[in-house]
Amino acid sequence: MIFTLEALQALNGDCLILHYGPTDDPKFIVIDGGPDHVYEQYLGPRLAEIRDKWARDDALALSMVMVSHMDGDHVTGVLSLIEELSRTASDHGPREFDVEHLWFNAFDDIVGNDDLPRLSGLAPSATVADLARVVPELSSLENHVAAVIATTGQGRRLRDDARRLHIPVNEPFDPPGPDMRPLVRADVAESDADWGDGLTIRVLHPDHQRLKEMRTKWDNDLKKAKRTGDDSIIIAAYKDKSPFNLASIVVLVELAGKRILLTGDARGDDIVKGLRRADLMDEDDQIHVDILKIPHHGSNRNVSPEFFKQVTADHYVISGNGENDNPDRDTLNWISTARQGDDDFSLHLTNREGKKDLEKELDDFIKDEKADGRTYRIRFRNKNALSLKIDLKHEIDY
Repeated sequence: MIFTLEALQALNGDCLILHYGPTDDPKFIVIDGGPDHVYEQYLGPRLAEIRDKWARDDALALSMVMVSHMDGDHVTGVLSLIEELSRTASDHGPREFDVEHLWFNAFDDIVGNDDLPRLSGLAPSATVADLARVVPELSSLENHVAAVIATTGQGRRLRDDARRLHIPVNEPFDPPGPDMRPLVRADVAESDADWGDGLTIRVLHPDHQRLKEMRTKWDNDLKKAKRTGDDSIIIAAYKDKSPFNLASIVVLVELAGKRILLTGDARGDDIVKGLRRADLMDEDDQIHVDILKIPHHGSNRNVSPEFFKQVTADHYVISGNGENDNPDRDTLNWISTARQGDDDFSLHLTNREGKKDLEKELDDFIKDEKADGRTYRIRFRNKNALSLKIDLKHEIDY
């Protein structure tokens, strides 16, 4: 049996491949595709290697491609993958990959309405800077919040390409309300899915109630904006970063007693709420998993010391290259402190070298940990490798 999480070089983003199932017939799920150039340089070549091993004369089946949320450092590589398949289909050429399911929650799907004047006209390639030019009032939003709104066009493009390729989007979920598209969400029957070959996927976040509240808030502000002609009204809906957090899908995947918690860029408190709702926390309000993908590239803005006391793991995975100071030293310290007196775990990072003096920051952290007598394993992706792998069952050799 195979159950392996592969973290690809994703620069400042996330790009993961989950391998699972029989050793002679494994299945594959892609979670996020990283920012610009990741698909061309890392994800595409890696999928080609897997295809050469398991489907040389046919399309490689991807049982799902999931976008945790629509920030560019997660979705861009997926857009490139789906666009490549769409171009191949238009040229009537053979597909290299066959995407069986696509999960993503686009900004306009979350709010159920994308007809705000000017905003709805954003091009599919819109950036934060484009957003500010189209709707100058939104320039006061924090960058990562504006980035989610700016993905309205990307979501439309991804849906359109999926429709042309006949890829089911967000099955088996139903629309959460009238005039809405299906959304991947927790606290509904569809959130606990048997994905086949022994794999189960449980969606922990976002939850139905928060999505409903978000839509109501958007609709109210939209009506005010249309009535007054003042688009700046919608800023009030996003000062609390709600679209950013509500867009991030969190799932617990399990196979043969092993568990992987995939967190996207969600906030730690939202993750814990989802775990509680699913009755996964023990009597001490804690959970231990085999692999924890650290939220938001190790940013200290998404997690806290308490989070790492409540959610522990055998393997902690951080994807980041130093941009925006990620991974933050605080986050690394909080993991270490939460495991004080227990060094039976490993920390896996996709980059040792990178921006913002990443190598020095990590070297200083490691030096301090060794000085304190810590012996847990810290592992980095080989800089010449496409990825690093964590095998929970049979070790993969492809």
